[in-house]
Amino acid sequence: MDLEQSSCANYELFIAENLESFNQCSRINELQVQGRRIRACFNGWVILSSHLGSVLWSLWNPLTSKFICLPPLIRDSHSCCLLPLPDDQGLVFMLLSDKIPTIVFCRLDPNKKRKRLKWTEMSYAKQLRSISGVDDCLLESPTCCNSKVYALALGTHYRSVIHLDFVVRGKEVVISLVPLVKVPHTSPSSFHTVYSFLKGYCAKLFYIELVHFKEETRILEVRLFTLDMTSMTWEEMEDLKDDIFFLDLSSYSVFYNSAVASQIGGCVHILGAKDNIISFHVKERTMSPSSVPCIVRESQVLVWAMLECRLEADRPEDKQDQDTEVVIRSVNCDETEFDSTTSESHLLNVPFHSLEMIMEHCFVDEYINFRATCKRCYLAAPLLRRSQMYSPWLMVFDNYRGFVTFIDPICGNKYTIKKPQELKGDCRILCSRYGWLLLLMFKSHGCELVFFNPFTSDIRKLPEAPCGLGSLCFSEPPTSTDCMVVGFTIDGPCIHFVSREPPSWCRLGFGTNDPFSFRFPTFSGRDIYALCENKEKVEVLRDVSKEGYSREVVVDKAPRSCCGVWEGYYLSKFDQHLLLVIVAQLGKSVEVFKLNNSTKEWEKICDLGKHMIYISSTSCICLEAKLPEMGNKIYFPRLLHSEDTKFVFYSLQTCMYHTFDDKNIQEYFGADLQGTIYLCNPHTWIEPSRS
Repeated sequence: MDLEQSSCANYELFIAENLESFNQCSRINELQVQGRRIRACFNGWVILSSHLGSVLWSLWNPLTSKFICLPPLIRDSHSCCLLPLPDDQGLVFMLLSDKIPTIVFCRLDPNKKRKRLKWTEMSYAKQLRSISGVDDCLLESPTCCNSKVYALALGTHYRSVIHLDFVVRGKEVVISLVPLVKVPHTSPSSFHTVYSFLKGYCAKLFYIELVHFKEETRILEVRLFTLDMTSMTWEEMEDLKDDIFFLDLSSYSVFYNSAVASQIGGCVHILGAKDNIISFHVKERTMSPSSVPCIVRESQVLVWAMLECRLEADRPEDKQDQDTEVVIRSVNCDETEFDSTTSESHLLNVPFHSLEMIMEHCFVDEYINFRATCKRCYLAAPLLRRSQMYSPWLMVFDNYRGFVTFIDPICGNKYTIKKPQELKGDCRILCSRYGWLLLLMFKSHGCELVFFNPFTSDIRKLPEAPCGLGSLCFSEPPTSTDCMVVGFTIDGPCIHFVSREPPSWCRLGFGTNDPFSFRFPTFSGRDIYALCENKEKVEVLRDVSKEGYSREVVVDKAPRSCCGVWEGYYLSKFDQHLLLVIVAQLGKSVEVFKLNNSTKEWEKICDLGKHMIYISSTSCICLEAKLPEMGNKIYFPRLLHSEDTKFVFYSLQTCMYHTFDDKNIQEYFGADLQGTIYLCNPHTWIEPSRS
């Protein structure tokens, strides 16, 4: 049993199993055992496990062909780690359970090669309880960093990184838990499921968090942090450059590599439960189907494991520091001559292309005023169409760079403004109506709810919200005396009447036996319609006031849909009818239903006429189209390519996806959303308004 860490090749290894289409391939005997699959990779060793009967773990070095079989175990474990002990005392292979607070480990001693290997089990419950003060914490996602082992301690009210200190005392290995640092606080909603990963590489320690809706496959957010070991503070990563992460949500495994091929670098590639691979581009904050080769599941995990086998000399710290690269964009005046005798302001004596750059940061009113300033500004700013002024635009919050971007879905024109100082930092869009946004702001002292009109820069704070408030909506613009805000908790709805003093929230309880929570609340006067989270029912709260309301079930059965795996249900108003839009996974099917007010049943409709629908995770807007070519379509916040602003829409007439080109001519795209780009920055559709 040779435990020496061999040097790795200076090239990436690619291994694929059982690909009959390949004429030439090498068979690896260690991987041919039925049921054996790759679980992780540490220090050049690949960790394998087999689950037929008893649980069998083994270690394989693909470069030296060394193979180590470990004793069988009765129960499976959630995650594993391989740690090199100091002073050449061998390796320790450890396992963590996601059900009980125990560590199971096996010491691999190079000085006692013939000694029979054995497992040792240790409970860490008492140690972790003294650190966290809670009883529901478990250790997860173990990893190595600088020859030390770290793991996440995750519980309902505790989330930290723990150092597992391994000390050899004679024949024994003693493990002590030492608190290191708390993980970043991201405040996910109660409607969200969070995956947390910890990954060490050389002297770097990374924390990765994935957020998605419960019971849905669509990932909402990916956040990456790196730990400054000197100040013990987390720094959020805005760009991976050529680095790459691979995540497997089924096995909770994570792989990392530095400076790989640029075509897949800069991304987090995520293997989901349905064997689909999604790539999250960190700098652009977009999601799209991965460019990683789609091969069988085990082969994908195997390839990811192999990516970590590199030469020590090929480590990123030995490369030229890429962070020192500075991109400077100079402004060349070309042959522009400045006329000092002109009656126009000298401020406008700038190159024409510079004026065009300025116009990119003007929006609606500012755009029109700037265009009317002089002839040069008039020529630098194309005329805004009437449809651009009154049809919804996609609004994107860049919390990292402090910008707000507006994109016209028809022309693809893009305008950028700076976020107001009051909105600096992390924020989430909860609802968009009447040109106003309802935002959740994350501050150092807690969370705040605010109204924001990006067209007037008007900001209005709301009173402190009840704990666990979600699925918010408002009935009128906050400038109206009739405006009220509704949100739902597990105990029932809470109402805030904007014009009433003193500002407060009124809780309207359902009682303790109500099993449902609600999504996509939709106002109709003082009636509030909402879709139950189980997607089967629509309920209404009628005549909502401070004194009370009446509650009834509008429809208790979901419409019969041909959608296979659904991705989203969206509720809106269509004239005087309720409208339900059902979108299958990857948009493979889109169906629209209208509620028959007489029979209380859903009826499928195949024609919206002059109406159009705009869908996002926070809004579903149904409006009358301002141009004929805009009607009978459903607009999605997805781009055809990351480098342009062509939006994808679904036509109810053709039952296909299309885009608009620069001349507003429809172009055929495809039968689903495969290959389109999903925006991960907070975004929503918004109607231009100054009310």
